Amino acid sequence: MKRTFNYLIALVITAIAMVSCLPEEDVFDETLLYGRWKSGTEYYRFDEEGTGKNWDTVDSTEEDEGGNFTWTLVKSDLTIIRIQTMGGDGVPHVYTVIELTPTRLKLNDGFDSKTYSKVN
Repeated sequence: MKRTFNYLIALVITAIAMVSCLPEEDVFDETLLYGRWKSGTEYYRFDEEGTGKNWDTVDSTEEDEGGNFTWTLVKSDLTIIRIQTMGGDGVPHVYTVIELTPTRLKLNDGFDSKTYSKVN
């Protein structure tokens, strides 16, 4: 009986040690997203209300002509839903936030990473 109890205690300690070694999920402050971000010729503007605009100057598109989207940030998951101009539901794009500071945003879409810098 004592041997079984010792095995049980060892099993419980091992289980606790394994759970404590799981990586914690990153949680980012969404207020750091507010503003304009640039990567090359691509721009994003994240507004406080969970809305924003996206444009690319290579297409001679300016901010006021950019595409509208809504966004949510939950822990490290950034979901952007582009609003369709012809109606219908938007298509969600889910990114993992790798880094978010007051001046730098790094996203991964599951295939590629992209880094943005904060602009005025």
